[in-house]
Amino acid sequence: MAELNIRWQSVDRISKGGAVVTGDKAGEAESSSELTLKWGDQPVLVYVCDEAAGCEGFDKIEEVVLKDEKVALGMKAFKTVKMHPDDAGLDPVLKDQGKTVPRMMLVDPTKMKVTVIEAKKVKASSLYKAMKKVAGKVYKEKLDKVVKTHLKLLTEQDQLANAEKVLSEKVSRLGGEEGKKAEKELAEVKKEHTEVKAELKALAKKTADLWKLTPKAKKKAA
Repeated sequence: MAELNIRWQSVDRISKGGAVVTGDKAGEAESSSELTLKWGDQPVLVYVCDEAAGCEGFDKIEEVVLKDEKVALGMKAFKTVKMHPDDAGLDPVLKDQGKTVPRMMLVDPTKMKVTVIEAKKVKASSLYKAMKKVAGKVYKEKLDKVVKTHLKLLTEQDQLANAEKVLSEKVSRLGGEEGKKAEKELAEVKKEHTEVKAELKALAKKTADLWKLTPKAKKKAA
């Protein structure tokens, strides 16, 4: 199912660090880090693994953890990236954050805080729990509520898709038949077919709108 596909981006750095000097503290350097890729207000989920060398537990994560429906859908609230362990160790924000490979790291962009889930603890339940917590720091909407709503929409989508397929086959079959009865039935089926396709289109828009999450940082002051 396309909705459950996770779009990973491979990067060698997610942040940049440096020294900044404030007006009243001339000559005093303070370390500063920020996201360097243009990701806006989204939290980041980093999957650390050297796929070329092979990661112990890689198959389980790929085939079980990341295929969990709640995890896969919840990823829509994050920027999802894969990083080599060596690159993660050099990143200003990610260095010294966890040791095992593979591991998951979730970054809250509002405070540049990192939540680490080490290899043995990377399970669907633990990952989803961490995702909800980090997303809760960033968005006004509750991630779990959004995910559950999407799951319900997927069920509705499957039902409509099956109905559309049946009606499409009926249109093709009736199109080859003659007589007033067949013509009348064909007109009725075409009308129903059009209605179902319209419902599918509306459902697709509803699903897309569901993931237009609102960053807390952009909340208007009262």
